[in-house]
Amino acid sequence: MMLIGGRSFSGHEKNVLYLNANGAGSPRFADISAVSGWNVDDDGRAVCATDYDFDGDVDFFTVNRTSPQVRLLRNDTPPDGSFLALKLVGKTCNRDAIGARVDVHLAGAPPLTRSLRAGEGFLGQSGKWLGIGLGPDPRIERLVVRWPGGAAEEIAGAAPGGHWRVEQ
Repeated sequence: MMLIGGRSFSGHEKNVLYLNANGAGSPRFADISAVSGWNVDDDGRAVCATDYDFDGDVDFFTVNRTSPQVRLLRNDTPPDGSFLALKLVGKTCNRDAIGARVDVHLAGAPPLTRSLRAGEGFLGQSGKWLGIGLGPDPRIERLVVRWPGGAAEEIAGAAPGGHWRVEQ
């Protein structure tokens, strides 16, 4: 009866966005919902992360029960080029390279690791581009892709600030 009447099971809580402030003092996570524009009463059901406008930062789509049923929350932070975006294509593994793991080794820093996943939640699927923020000193020493099935491949020539297609 609630759905027929246009009411929500959740009570119309506003969307919330937290910033990981680890290392910046207390609290570890800061609620930045209001300043980011996320605190809308959409009765949200799913969130998908992707670089919608290919500018190197992560944008979000939300799927909602009430209108708008799809909302784009675009990140308009000025780009600084300290990112790496990879589109992985499998040849001997699955074509979408689902399950592949990428290790980006930066000068003087522990490796950054990202995995390509499918089916991240209810009603949502994020983009297949792996976006990796490289931080203030983006000197890539090496890039290693571990394909599904276990084969590892080192990729030469990857530079910050670009979108790269990597085929197995």
